[in-house]
Amino acid sequence: MAADKGAPPDRPTLAERIAAWERIVAQIEAGYRFDLDDWLNDMDLRHGIGGPTDGGPLDKALADRLAACDLRYLRATAAAGKCLWGAAVAAREGWHADRHWWYFRRPRQGNPELGQEIDSVT
Repeated sequence: MAADKGAPPDRPTLAERIAAWERIVAQIEAGYRFDLDDWLNDMDLRHGIGGPTDGGPLDKALADRLAACDLRYLRATAAAGKCLWGAAVAAREGWHADRHWWYFRRPRQGNPELGQEIDSVT
């Protein structure tokens, strides 16, 4: 695949990042098995995709794939009531639940250890 315009050659294309997000969402739907570090890593991928206007306009096919995947994510998760990176990081980065929602949600189905880790985030 061709690289994103202006992206370093080793950076995955937008289509590749959306495909990775689709795989992550499928894992969430199946019951997320990993820990909080993995969850945050996965949410960082979604953050890197950004929104439709963050890196220029998406073509319709990619925009539709991303919107469908995001909807699946929202259905497979619940509001966490806080940023899972912690309040200090959210404040420093300027993250808000309405614009950076991926950092403020938790899987509906996950391992108990992940739930405990999420509960301990301040």
